[in-house]
Amino acid sequence: MTDDDAGPIEQLPRSDWTDQDLLTKVEARERLVEEIARTWVRLDQARAGTGDSAEIALLERRLNAMESIRNEYNDYLGGT
Repeated sequence: MTDDDAGPIEQLPRSDWTDQDLLTKVEARERLVEEIARTWVRLDQARAGTGDSAEIALLERRLNAMESIRNEYNDYLGGT
């Protein structure tokens, strides 16, 4: 098959840049750090007596997951 046999290239009906909510890894990490801080506050409140054990367990799992991802971003970004 030669280049002449390939046929025309079909263009997408819209620009690749129509989704303007794309985040860089730095921006994603910053948002994640903010959410971690908010979740720590919620966890501290739950532990202080305003939450039940299921809520505390959920918040702890959420924090562990978010902190793990944050650490991956840190490694990727060179320990920022």
